[in-house]
Amino acid sequence: MTDHPRSPVPGPGAPFAVMLRGALLPASLAGVVTLVVLVLVRGGGALAGGALGLVVSLVFYASGMFLLSRLVRSTSPHAFFAVAMTVYLAQVILLLLFIYIFRGAPWVDGPALGITALVVTLAWQAFAYRALRTARLPVYDEPGDDPDATRGGAR
Repeated sequence: MTDHPRSPVPGPGAPFAVMLRGALLPASLAGVVTLVVLVLVRGGGALAGGALGLVVSLVFYASGMFLLSRLVRSTSPHAFFAVAMTVYLAQVILLLLFIYIFRGAPWVDGPALGITALVVTLAWQAFAYRALRTARLPVYDEPGDDPDATRGGAR
């Protein structure tokens, strides 16, 4: 009888790390292409607003994925939802603070910021989903991985 080689079991934060790695570069490239197009169409004034939208969007999504990949390692599965919602709430509060600070800045081209942020958001979501779908992370335990079976049966 042959033993199948066991692959290392991914940690609890693995899905978020996979999505971060899979979405960061494509979303960045989509944002840069959008920024170049906006500068060509709307002029040099769109550069600051578009660049701000690009940076804020990337920081928003990357920080969320990075924090979740780190925080869920030490969190029980039952507390995962609370951790995820806390990270998301903190991100939304920081985003609202950002909007409040830059709402009246004359050097920020609002449409350029919004369009760039929208393109980065759509690209991030699409490529994060693609990365998760192609990662082939196990979502259940293998039949031989039952902890009760290795201790001598059920209690």
